[in-house]
Amino acid sequence: MNSKIFEKYKELQERFGLPQLNELKETFNFDIEKEEDLFDQIRTEISEKIFNFTEKLIEPVIGGSDSFCCLFEQDMVTEKDRNELFMLYKKIQVLKWENNMLAMKPNEKLTARWIQKAWDLWNSELEDNLTMLCKKLSNCWGNLTVENQKTYYHG
Repeated sequence: MNSKIFEKYKELQERFGLPQLNELKETFNFDIEKEEDLFDQIRTEISEKIFNFTEKLIEPVIGGSDSFCCLFEQDMVTEKDRNELFMLYKKIQVLKWENNMLAMKPNEKLTARWIQKAWDLWNSELEDNLTMLCKKLSNCWGNLTVENQKTYYHG
């Protein structure tokens, strides 16, 4: 990444009170190629990562799916777990629809606010909850036994 990109982001960061660019890049695992549309590039990268987790982790657990694994994973989480995931899902959906609006009608100030909102959600709830969900499902799969057509979860 060239220094012009860093300089441009630094100016935007100071103006809008945003996180460090290196923190965003490391957390969401992206790189910026062009100086143009810097905010939109960052928003797009963050949204792809967050919405990918939503689609692959949260939706199958809270809503079920036709996939074989969901037949088991639906029973691996409690109703309380499902409700907590749904509350998180609602917050992600707000980001998703705001992101869609910004993709149609870019706005520097609103994009800065969106980046900060996504960053705050990731650090306050999303990363920890998704990590706990992955650990829980991994443990349940590791301890899964099936006896006489009955499924038992140990752990």
